[in-house]
Amino acid sequence: MHNAFTPLPFQQDFVRHATDPEITIAALTLPRANGKTTLAGWLAARMMTPGDDLWYPGAENVMVAASMPQARIAFNVMRGFLGDDNAYAYTDTANRISARHKETRTAFRLIGSNGKTAMGLLNTRYAICDEPGAWEQLSGALVWTALDTARGKPDSPLTLIVVGTLAPHGVPGNWWRDLVEDGTRNDIYVKSLQGDLNRWDDLRHVYSVNPLARHYPELRKQLRIGRDEARMDPRKKADYLSYRLNIPSADESTMLLDTSDWLATLARETPDREGRPVVGVDLGGGRAWSAAVAIFPNGRTEAIAVAPGVPDLADQERRDRAPGQYQRLLDNGQLIIAHGKRVPPAEIVTNAIRAKWGRPKSVTLDRFRLADIQDADSKLRYDPRVTRWSEASADIRALRKMAKDGPLSVDSECALLVSASLSVAMVKNDDQGSFRLVKRANNNQCRDDVASALTLAAGAWDRSSKKRTSGVYLGLA
Repeated sequence: MHNAFTPLPFQQDFVRHATDPEITIAALTLPRANGKTTLAGWLAARMMTPGDDLWYPGAENVMVAASMPQARIAFNVMRGFLGDDNAYAYTDTANRISARHKETRTAFRLIGSNGKTAMGLLNTRYAICDEPGAWEQLSGALVWTALDTARGKPDSPLTLIVVGTLAPHGVPGNWWRDLVEDGTRNDIYVKSLQGDLNRWDDLRHVYSVNPLARHYPELRKQLRIGRDEARMDPRKKADYLSYRLNIPSADESTMLLDTSDWLATLARETPDREGRPVVGVDLGGGRAWSAAVAIFPNGRTEAIAVAPGVPDLADQERRDRAPGQYQRLLDNGQLIIAHGKRVPPAEIVTNAIRAKWGRPKSVTLDRFRLADIQDADSKLRYDPRVTRWSEASADIRALRKMAKDGPLSVDSECALLVSASLSVAMVKNDDQGSFRLVKRANNNQCRDDVASALTLAAGAWDRSSKKRTSGVYLGLA
């Protein structure tokens, strides 16, 4: 029976809060392989056991999972804790998985993570949400909304128990990530075990955020092997961060700047303006933004962005799933609105460059947009850039070197704008070792315009720096 299972201290602490009558949402997030599914199955078995504190006669309890195969794993754990007692009737087919206590008609069923299956929950006491990070993003948000709405109905007994790892959809703006980051408040309890990015390869730290490592030598071995492989392969490092330390991370081979290099950039003291900057410009088309980034000779970096005025900023935030983020950029003076325009005119960008940086040493942009910006301001010095694989690779290498070794240092007022863009910028690698920026498949989440301008500016800065040090550029400032 399930009474033979003894929860570990961290599990006991979570269950104590999850079963508090004042709590209606209890969330537990921690790295994989730390007993989340076992805990979920144990809780489900208690809900089906007459006389248990979690048992409510005649109630229907549910578990929501990313897929029926995933749900079946937890279901089988629950059956194992209940044993082969004839007191239960089970259904286990391709489309339906459920259990029912014959005498009291207390039921437990498993549903997939789509909004329709969560509608109309009646007399449901507990809903266990298993691995919500693996739920499909759109339908997962719909099912959570349905569950949360059911929780808020008058006299509803529903308590939501959410157990999982943040990855793979634990990105900012996702309901699961937001729930965890908002923390314990009011009738919501959150327990989160996450690693420290700065100590990701310290095994003692890794063990500390993997509670079962203390009890299972095999887990310690796998954590050590994974750490060693992650040091050698950025793709494996992303998985290691996401699933072994519960820090959602993209494949670093597709990131414009990896996290450690970006943090190093932010940690540098930003020098005062000195000399004339080189400016990179990305002119947006369609619903895209335009952006300009200036890098001064001493590495000081500043940025501005121009967003369309139609649709309005609130609609753009909803479309891009960035609640409140664009308004903050506007309030901080880093975002300009092209009022009444669906495509930001180039003259707004050139006027902003003039107002913020005077007459830059050069303005670098894609050569195909040269005519557009010359029509707006013919007196700026332009450096049209071919964007083939080789040129793109050179610019990205220059940016990565400046971030890692210096002197790239982003002005603190611009850090939010640049960081938000870097988080969605994506690099594509080819078989010859070249790479370039590409749009993500889902353009709704893509505001990489500033990152593109930053890359062009870094390439221009690198070329200008080489000319200065070689003496060829003397007298041309």
